[in-house]
Amino acid sequence: QEIPTPPALLYYRGIVDPQEILGITPTVGIVGTRYPTEYGRRWTRKISSTLAKSGFTIVSGLAMGIDTEAHQACLEAGGRTIAVFGNGVDTVYPKENKTLAEKVIKQGLVVSEYPAGTKPNSKHFPQRNRIIAGLSRAVLVMEAPQRSGALITADMANEFCRDVYVLPARLDDEKSHGCLQLINHGAEVIPITMDKLLEMLGAIPPLDIDVVEPPENLSLFEDKKRDYIPDLEPMLAQVFQHISSEAIPVDLVVQKTGLSPGDVSSSLLQLELLGLVTQLPGMRYQKN
Repeated sequence: QEIPTPPALLYYRGIVDPQEILGITPTVGIVGTRYPTEYGRRWTRKISSTLAKSGFTIVSGLAMGIDTEAHQACLEAGGRTIAVFGNGVDTVYPKENKTLAEKVIKQGLVVSEYPAGTKPNSKHFPQRNRIIAGLSRAVLVMEAPQRSGALITADMANEFCRDVYVLPARLDDEKSHGCLQLINHGAEVIPITMDKLLEMLGAIPPLDIDVVEPPENLSLFEDKKRDYIPDLEPMLAQVFQHISSEAIPVDLVVQKTGLSPGDVSSSLLQLELLGLVTQLPGMRYQKN
């Protein structure tokens, strides 16, 4: 919800990592042309692999070309990657990446704001790009001609106050004219050494995260964590207060909170992604 136009819902398949949602695990978007040169492919794989081994989550769009190289290199390095779809999460586009999508689901996450059954549509992809930018702490544009969709992602990242980095290339290389344009507008140039890139992205030194435990309740007869409520937005906190360790149906949550069914469903999904509640069969929820 850090972007001006956040999706109302995010559908997903795969493994949710609460540390990504809370901003503890850094995420970096890698985007570019669907028709990269060998130079672009090589540097994309090198950078994606290095970032994955350094604890970054790689975000991209599962398109052919740069996206594919970024996802594959991350997975091969044992890292975690997020693929943002411009269609339902039950449909893989392009179909050539079906096997890659299955690997992403096992080792990361695929997300979409479009419900299952939504087919690929060219109008969806610019909207998809804003989610890539929003999920990323920084966006790296590897190769992009002047009309590349990667430039939309870069523009949105800049609008959302994310850092934008660009792979430098030859002045006469048309596949990089978009990158040169971004550099002219103030984007950072990706450094030659990976140590310098990691330093620029904030991976050196590593983040020192203090885990704050809930305050203890000194009563001898009450569950000492029962009254603990995490720091949540008002609507999420309101819904969370009505969830207990006993499963409760979603319609009862609607009744107790007085919120609309849509607001309750959206809040429950966000709480589930944060690892605070679990959905059970029959649209019932319980506190973790």
